[in-house]
Amino acid sequence: MQNTPLVCTLTADDYRNREAAWLKLQPFVRRSAAAPGGLSFSFARGTGLQDSLTELIRLEAECCAWMTFAIVESAEGIELAITSNTADGERGIREAFAALARG
Repeated sequence: MQNTPLVCTLTADDYRNREAAWLKLQPFVRRSAAAPGGLSFSFARGTGLQDSLTELIRLEAECCAWMTFAIVESAEGIELAITSNTADGERGIREAFAALARG
């Protein structure tokens, strides 16, 4: 995989709004953990959660092409991994999603 520059195209206001959108999902977070390249999250099932996650992932892919998302839904809930292929990207993910991980 080619290294993609760590660039986020969001304005400061848009970044705050995006962070707020992610934090609305915090009540569903059952577990978060450091993972190779970034973070992993386990979400409890919830009405509309899959759609919300899918839309947030789509939006993140537009502004932060250096992030990679893997989402798996099962009867137990939803697993999400957010990773990067660089050390700087890994650090960026852990910083950007720290508030969601702390929840």
